[in-house]
Amino acid sequence: MTMKLSKIALAVASICATPAAFALTPAQIAAGPTTYVWLSGNSAPANAVFRSVLSLCNGLAGNTGTNDAHMYLESTGTEPGKSSGDRVAYACTMNSIAGSLAGKKVVVYHTVEGGSFNAYAPHLSMAGEPNSHGYLPGNLQRVNDLALQGGGGKCAAGAASATSVTLNGVTSNIGRYNSCDLVTKTFTTALKGDAAGVAGQSYPDGGFSDTEYPINKQNLQIGTGLASIGSEVATNIGQVFGVGVSYPLYFQLQKNDVAAGILSAATCTTGFTAAAPNLALACQPNLPAQRYSAIANVATIGGVDGSLFGGPAGSVVNLARRVPTSGTQSASNIRFLAKPCATGISQGALEPARATDSTATAVVTEQSSTGGVKTALNAASLAGQFGLGVISGDNTPAPTATTDRWAFVKLNRVSPNSDAQQRAEAMDGSYDFWYEMAAFTAGGTISPASSAGAALIAAATATLGSSDLKGIFATPLAGSSGPTSTGARLGNSCQPAIQ
Repeated sequence: MTMKLSKIALAVASICATPAAFALTPAQIAAGPTTYVWLSGNSAPANAVFRSVLSLCNGLAGNTGTNDAHMYLESTGTEPGKSSGDRVAYACTMNSIAGSLAGKKVVVYHTVEGGSFNAYAPHLSMAGEPNSHGYLPGNLQRVNDLALQGGGGKCAAGAASATSVTLNGVTSNIGRYNSCDLVTKTFTTALKGDAAGVAGQSYPDGGFSDTEYPINKQNLQIGTGLASIGSEVATNIGQVFGVGVSYPLYFQLQKNDVAAGILSAATCTTGFTAAAPNLALACQPNLPAQRYSAIANVATIGGVDGSLFGGPAGSVVNLARRVPTSGTQSASNIRFLAKPCATGISQGALEPARATDSTATAVVTEQSSTGGVKTALNAASLAGQFGLGVISGDNTPAPTATTDRWAFVKLNRVSPNSDAQQRAEAMDGSYDFWYEMAAFTAGGTISPASSAGAALIAAATATLGSSDLKGIFATPLAGSSGPTSTGARLGNSCQPAIQ
């Protein structure tokens, strides 16, 4: 939902000058009346969701009114999705473009711990879904009640800091508190988070997932149908994924391409090492998808060692996969194992290797976050080992001598990050490792979303395509006026993208 340029021009001068002092403070939140919404689910687009919500606020993105937006972060980062922790909150007075929320002081709690499936999991627990496979967490955490936060209270002591955020071409200062306390909400058939059982505070209203509910339902062997817990819509927003590898594997793949006559030894490998490879885009090596499938598949991992990638026989390969409830893991399963898409009478789907399937030469770890995957790849680099794992395209390594020592590789000769926004080849249709997010709103009689929660999820979904962020893009069905891909999956991750 892009603002008209004339509207933006009129607002720029006053918006840019808005100081953090006008932020919606804990005291203003406590004074009420305040509307609360709680989102849960995938972590990769956390910043996009944050920006989509803020584009509905007074005084931001070219909107009329006074900017009173404020953010509350678990960690020490600068804004949600940027080293902010898995639990954040943000608050503002909503603009008229937010529909039924117009004029309301709205607090949005946002939890991304555990990944995509936690958009649905609390409601499945409250609906009585058996947890025989251990995929339903007993609780989630969110930032503590904002009326108690800030200024030496539950967040770090002292006055709020500020982050400069640009929305629809308009730059504004957003008040920021860091190191905010958390509260734990428990979900059972008898308890909706706490005794109050209030949507948006005691339990989430819904949220966003990397892949749609049927994918999660089949992968995790969930019996409850979607209609029993709510509904979801396709966001028509694509998200790129890529294979990140450790430096030793990156260098080995470069040597493979040199031997095949694809890369130049003089340019790409001479003078470089497995500890410090040439990371120039022109020297980015290729990884055949079938080799990733071989280590990701439980039936073939037993025979895997470094020789799979051209390294020494008996050398170690580290697969840093995600936990089963992760949307990134769902995307990996679809792309490399055809699971669950090739199930049914046709068969063909492969089962993913788990940590318990590790061998002496193929070590599998299950990471709860993308940060864990990057840490594992960094450790493999420092140990001189081959490491690989799936990472969403919103991530860009910033290597030092001891950290972030990983890099994306081409997949079947196509780069996921040939452009600065790490999405051009996916938008063009040349790179196929991308899927469309789904927006879930809780419903039914057991744990329905509040009316405010339903309204916010719908409004944020409509504005997701307006944020120009790495690895995320609008498909033609999103109706965005910004950069748009040539193809779409039409809300079905198992369907090939069509133009």
